[in-house]
Amino acid sequence: MLRLIALLMALAAAGYWLWRTGDAPLIDEIANARNETGADFESRKVKGADGVELHVVFAGPANGEPVILIHGFPEFWYSWRHQAAALAEAGFRVAIPDLRGYNRSDKPKARENYQVADYAADIVAVLDAQNWPQANIAGHDIGAIVAWKLIFDHSSRVDRAVVFNIAPPEALAAAVAAGGASTSWYRTAFKAPFLPEFALRAGGYRILKKTLREGAAGGFTEADLDIYASAWARDNAVSTMLGFYRADGLNGAAPQMYARRPAPPTLFVAAGLDPYVPAGAIELAREVVGERNVELWPNTGHWVLQQEQDMTVDALTRWLGGE
Repeated sequence: MLRLIALLMALAAAGYWLWRTGDAPLIDEIANARNETGADFESRKVKGADGVELHVVFAGPANGEPVILIHGFPEFWYSWRHQAAALAEAGFRVAIPDLRGYNRSDKPKARENYQVADYAADIVAVLDAQNWPQANIAGHDIGAIVAWKLIFDHSSRVDRAVVFNIAPPEALAAAVAAGGASTSWYRTAFKAPFLPEFALRAGGYRILKKTLREGAAGGFTEADLDIYASAWARDNAVSTMLGFYRADGLNGAAPQMYARRPAPPTLFVAAGLDPYVPAGAIELAREVVGERNVELWPNTGHWVLQQEQDMTVDALTRWLGGE
């Protein structure tokens, strides 16, 4: 019995130590982004849907045409800093929220607070708070799923849109059903209680850092990854960042939304080397947004914002400028 108790205590101590390896010093990423890009980023709190308080970073002239940039997992507003700085310089008024559950935004505990509809309602609330009848939007990863939701279910609030990497969920689902490769294993794994965040925190976010480091062809520096780790550790955000997956967000997004062409002019930028998107989904996306509204970047992977900063800036300024 004493040996069993000693073993359990040792396991508990080891687990506690591994968990604490996910502690990270808080870094002022806003000051860092200002210094790196020269943009005058302004940090605010904005009331989202259901009383959730969102952290939103603004840049550009107050009377500029509005653009909302929506990040994905495991990123946060900082992922868009270079694109936002370029858009602000071009005269746009840019708003970049931390999605609920991420970085400096509120972190509801219940999984039902992380449906795609909740994220989309938060973006609509940002528009309302700024008295913007419409805004341009751009999204990547989970932010792309949110963008599709806005494009189809809140089309009157969207002027023009650019969606990076993630095809419309209907196209994704159809491609998988037709035998395309699926990466649903990680979405399933992330639904488990406690263990996913334990694994992600272990070794100072070793898994997440490795995923970003190896998937962006040098797009993330070690200093960048330290800033990301700071965001993941803030109020243990890594747990609530998993809310989308635990709410089955992707599967809940698809059914009735994409049987029609989007009303707002929408550009879909597909990455040919993205391991998370079946190739067939890209072709099916052409049926959703139209052949001329799809750009395929054959040598680009999933982390397109970091890997192809200049190309993403060009796509955004061209399309949102009314090309």
